[in-house]
Amino acid sequence: MGGERLRRSGVVGYWRAVELFSPQKVPALSARERVYPVEAGRPMPWDAGHPVRAVPLEGGYGWQHVVYGGVFALGSVRDTLLDVFGESGEDHDGRMDGESALFALTVSDRGRPLLDSAVFSSCAWATGRAVAPGPGTPGWLDGFQEDADAWGRRAGALGDPVGAAAGDGDSPLGPGVVSAGHLLEFTGELARTWGVSVALDPATVRVRSVPVRLDQAEAADRQDFLNSFIAADLDRVAAALAREDPGAGLAAYLTPDSGFDRAGRVDLRLRPGAALAGVTPERTPAGRWPADARHPLALSQQFAVNAVHTELAPTAGIFAVNGPPGTGKTTMLRDCFAAVVVERARRLAALRLPSEAFERQAPYVWKSGDHTRTVTPLRPGFTGFEMVVASANNGAVENVSTEIPARAALGARWREDADYFAEQATRLLKGEPAWGAVAARLGSKRNRLEFVNRFWHGRYRRTDTGAPPPPPVPQQGRRGLRDPWIDSGSGLSHLLRQWRDTPQTGVWTEARKRFGAALAEVERLRGERADAAAAYEGLPAAYEALRHTREAVDRDTAALARAREELPPAEAALAGVRRSLEQAEEAHRAHLARRPGFSVSLFTLGRAARSWHAEEAAAAGALAAARREHDVERARVDGVRARSAAASARLDGARGAAEAARDRAARMEEALGAARERWEGFVPEGSWLADDPLRERSAPWSDPEITRARTELFLAALDLHRAFLRCTARTMYANLTAGMDAVAGTVPGTVPETHVRAAWQSLFLVVPVVSTTFASLDRVFGRLGAQALGWLFVDEAGQATPQMAVGGMWRARRTVVVGDPLQLEPVVVLPWTAQRALREEFGVAEEWAPGRTSVQRLADRANRYGTLLPAELPDGGHEVWVGAPLRVHRRCDDPMFSVSNAVAYDGLMVQGVDAGAREPYPYRPASSWVDVVGAEADGHWIPEEGRALRRVLERLRDEGGVDLARDVFVISPFRQVVAGARRACRDLVPDGRVGTVHTTQGKEADVVVLVLGTDPRRPGARAWAASRPNLLNVAVSRAKRRLFVIGNRDAWRDQRYFSTLAESLPSHSWSPSGRGEKNSSG
Repeated sequence: MGGERLRRSGVVGYWRAVELFSPQKVPALSARERVYPVEAGRPMPWDAGHPVRAVPLEGGYGWQHVVYGGVFALGSVRDTLLDVFGESGEDHDGRMDGESALFALTVSDRGRPLLDSAVFSSCAWATGRAVAPGPGTPGWLDGFQEDADAWGRRAGALGDPVGAAAGDGDSPLGPGVVSAGHLLEFTGELARTWGVSVALDPATVRVRSVPVRLDQAEAADRQDFLNSFIAADLDRVAAALAREDPGAGLAAYLTPDSGFDRAGRVDLRLRPGAALAGVTPERTPAGRWPADARHPLALSQQFAVNAVHTELAPTAGIFAVNGPPGTGKTTMLRDCFAAVVVERARRLAALRLPSEAFERQAPYVWKSGDHTRTVTPLRPGFTGFEMVVASANNGAVENVSTEIPARAALGARWREDADYFAEQATRLLKGEPAWGAVAARLGSKRNRLEFVNRFWHGRYRRTDTGAPPPPPVPQQGRRGLRDPWIDSGSGLSHLLRQWRDTPQTGVWTEARKRFGAALAEVERLRGERADAAAAYEGLPAAYEALRHTREAVDRDTAALARAREELPPAEAALAGVRRSLEQAEEAHRAHLARRPGFSVSLFTLGRAARSWHAEEAAAAGALAAARREHDVERARVDGVRARSAAASARLDGARGAAEAARDRAARMEEALGAARERWEGFVPEGSWLADDPLRERSAPWSDPEITRARTELFLAALDLHRAFLRCTARTMYANLTAGMDAVAGTVPGTVPETHVRAAWQSLFLVVPVVSTTFASLDRVFGRLGAQALGWLFVDEAGQATPQMAVGGMWRARRTVVVGDPLQLEPVVVLPWTAQRALREEFGVAEEWAPGRTSVQRLADRANRYGTLLPAELPDGGHEVWVGAPLRVHRRCDDPMFSVSNAVAYDGLMVQGVDAGAREPYPYRPASSWVDVVGAEADGHWIPEEGRALRRVLERLRDEGGVDLARDVFVISPFRQVVAGARRACRDLVPDGRVGTVHTTQGKEADVVVLVLGTDPRRPGARAWAASRPNLLNVAVSRAKRRLFVIGNRDAWRDQRYFSTLAESLPSHSWSPSGRGEKNSSG
């Protein structure tokens, strides 16, 4: 076991080493954002005469300044590492934009460094170590923290001592006032010591001035402004894994590929019956998200929800869902959330008094500044329901946490009336109408403080949608006010205080009653459908049993007939031998009667006696033979009669069994017939197994009646949670006050993990789902230990490097991973050659290299349910096992759907878009390839393609009335092409609608214009873009209604995957006049 712990710890340690080379970007110079250059002889922001001194501040706020010393281009890191480790063909177009710095230091508005605020770049340090002593030296990556600590002490002592400050041992500030000269000198010395003066050229310094509350102006934020967001958490987890086994989810995630049972996998494409068996009523959660009851989850979505609910929820572990584009990942996740909420409500409803949900032990108490915090922990049966959604993609996180509470996300039946802290939820959405506080976006400190202000304190800003006018501000308070917080007086804290001070008579009893009635109704309806489902599942066996009994009847009928045929000749033979026996017996008696007397024997001197005895022996022998023959025939007759009787008995039994089997099958047929009549379209048919599209678009056992009931149960579950808060307001107010400290990150570091965990658990009782990026997960939940959270849901997992999810998985009992390895892969800045060198340093296998895998791929391996798809994998493999696949696509018209399905999914997806039901698109021309053959090139940018792009956009706007700023994406595989496209159409399309394919994952638009570019003299770029299907798959599947491809068709149609695109789109030639001529469609 120790060896396995060290292996797991080594993998995570390797990932942490990779993260050393993953710096954060520093802000660019910008007077608007108050980021200024530091120049010798010029005033610093804390000096009089600096421009920032003229910027007005809100009342109660002052300045704090973050110095970024030794700014360097991130591209120079990559160049240096390629020089050290060598280049690889896998690193095409992998440069990083932006800048980072050697160190960051926070300075007060008095110009004195905040002690312990210095942060040093692990990337710059490690880059210097790669140059010298180099990766061939043992321990070449050891010692960063010791170096950083030593330089941090020097940073805190920077500046010229002022007055008594040098001897002020209690001050949070350094002894001196910092000047530009101090910072520039310190930067140069650090760069020389680390050996990066030439490689990174980190000579410049800049400073960002940030307004902070006056009571926080001389307190260090302790944020790491420069290094990987997750490196410290990986260090923590690696150390923990060396000491103890992880939870089941992380253990499976870190299992080597050879440790999985491939023979036990269930391919849902090859075994569709397994999918249907997975969505039976008893496997389906009792609760459901309040979407339109007429549009339940499709088969594959419901299968995934049910598998999570039945196989993962009762225990612990990991489950992976493959989500191709447009297949409803968020829709599926919402039902997972509903199932968890309803299960917790079941347990709450079992309580006679809501106070019984809390432990009877003494509460946890701690001091937070001048305040005392008290938390009464929940009993274990009411924890483990905490749900966290995390992603590498900020857009994915925002989608989940803003779409779910939005009133527009509900079905029309519930849209107006559903209310679970709707007012507070609307405030969280900045005034956009919301129905319930079921999800919140945390993550960054700004988001977390926004949550506390809006949800807990009931504050809003005047720029919020529909915000009431703010109360008048006294004239003396107006200076510097831009968009201040305004108190509404109706935050959750206000509600709890009201409920605390008001009797809540009958509230709990009534809520329990409503929930119980809703649950009973679901169970009743589920029982009816379970009976029909049992009939559907049992009917094949019933037919098989009927076939067997009929075969038995036939066999026994034939056996009886054969026995009856054998009896007459047997009886005749017996009669014959009986007569022979009788004759032998008569002959023997007669002979006995002729036995000579004594005188005869004497007279004949014994000859008569001897003759008689000889004849008697012969007669006795004949009699014995007749008896034996008779016995044989008698036995034969008895045997035939016995067989006849047995066959007759068997036949009677077989006829009875056949009758019973026929009755059972008839009852099942009748039940199924009634079910199909009652729930038409929602009861599986025999043809479904063979008809992929029909089966996959179906929603077995999810007719509107039970769907409505399941929805009402979920809403009743939320009402029960609200009633719980009303009836435990005193306890929950105290718990949630501490919970808000946990959210804000202000719980003192001395408070034990159990206390912090209890505070979080109370928050999750109110807001069941929170979201964060992986980058912020450690900041949000860093105080929590192993398996402190109930659930982690990883969204867009195919885009996440494998190390990103480790901290979340370590803290979660259950992990659900949703994504697609056939869409965009993680961006790994560290060159492949460097990844390989680090891997060898740590002695781990290639399967763990971030450039070879993702969160999704590692999770998929552990899944029992899934399917195999053809794929060109980075490790040279040609097929990939993916988790339970979502198969019904509801985004793209053709040809986009067909191209995506062909190049990436081997036909896995089923078209769910009803072209006849969709409104005609106002722009009539069909999707097409605009064929541009441009000889002039600026890198990958072809100016002629830019002119064609303008013409396409102008026609969309002028002839189709397309809103270019809202409904169009312009994308390209290459950054140079994106830059050229922005220049070419800046007056037509906002820059935010023009980007690389990578920037649009998870997004969609009515129209996508794909500009291919590529220097005609560099065909390797086209080969790179076509090396795997992922990039093209994402590009085409962003487009809902139209796709226009601009590029040299002949140059691209020879590339793998792009040949399918070329065959699917009609071609138009391009001429500078802008008049296109249709050429062909093949």
